[in-house]
Amino acid sequence: MAVLAFAAGLSALPATAAAEGAESNLKVSGFLSIVGGKITSASMPGDYSGPTTIDGNDCPCYTADWGNAGVYRERFSLAPESRAGIQLKYTFNQQFNAVAQVVTRGSDPTPNVQWAYASYAPSKSLEIQVGRKRIPLYYYSDFQDIGVAYPWLAAPPELYGWEATNYNGVSMRYTRAVGEGNLSLGLFAGKETVKDALYQRLYYDGKTKVVWSNLVGGDAELTRGPMTLRAIYMQTDVRSTNPGIGLDDSAALTAYGLAANFDFENWFVLSEVTRLQRDFAIDYRVSAPAFTLGAGYRFGSWTPFLNFARYKEISSDHSIYMPQSYDRASLTLRYDIDSRSAVKGQLDRHKDVSHNFGGNVTMVRLSYDRLF
Repeated sequence: MAVLAFAAGLSALPATAAAEGAESNLKVSGFLSIVGGKITSASMPGDYSGPTTIDGNDCPCYTADWGNAGVYRERFSLAPESRAGIQLKYTFNQQFNAVAQVVTRGSDPTPNVQWAYASYAPSKSLEIQVGRKRIPLYYYSDFQDIGVAYPWLAAPPELYGWEATNYNGVSMRYTRAVGEGNLSLGLFAGKETVKDALYQRLYYDGKTKVVWSNLVGGDAELTRGPMTLRAIYMQTDVRSTNPGIGLDDSAALTAYGLAANFDFENWFVLSEVTRLQRDFAIDYRVSAPAFTLGAGYRFGSWTPFLNFARYKEISSDHSIYMPQSYDRASLTLRYDIDSRSAVKGQLDRHKDVSHNFGGNVTMVRLSYDRLF
């Protein structure tokens, strides 16, 4: 498996980074998540009207990673969600630095550039970045591949995962203290072209090209004591083409969301709600409200975490597009090996509410996450 071979190479990073860091301004780091799982029980509703196979997987099946077409079946697999990455940061001086990150996945072994940008900080409060970055649509977008960074086994797929997750463009971030808290404001703009969108493989045969153009957005994040609040707005023009099946769709996409997190040392609560809406050129609309809500408790190295998430689509014309809807309850148990590595086990109960995409499943997954 390519991602595991790449991960083996990451084991040499700490020594390499230390050697180079002593003589230069280059910092090398990496991350690894080995994730395996299987469906333990499944059922297809009697009035099921959806596909019987999704990206070559017979249903019932469970899509755990929409953006990278990570789909589980009854057979245990490491492919859908395992990933490894390496990041290089070169600091020219206190104002200028450059960052590049390459990631390989079990579902897509080809190394892909996720980050490649230059950063300029004219002051301690302002930073401007130009190049390739992650679209900051969700709270965990910037680090959703870093399994150590959150209590779930993976960021909730009900929110995280669309046909485009990165963009090429420019961003600006301003931070300042506000009373006893901190405020961060961001703006971003750019474009993204995906020649073979893995997300679209869940729906269509062959390669689908997706272009997000005129992408603009902004976010605001306020942290005070145990509370963190974040709001986001984004809009873009989307075009999806697949000559093999005669697909040529254009839509105006708007999205907004709010995250509210509370951390009281041992107890913590994580929540996020979003709504994406596509207004198609052929005069119909699909909106997709979604939310996730969870609570956990830390005692020693252990963290149990209970979560519920929902995704729902609303279509203005069912003859053109039949909407999807599903719920998922999960229980995660995390054990921190040290500050840079953890193992997790997770039980998921996924319900296909609309009876048209994958069926109902119960999933068991395990992961090993590490930073280098």
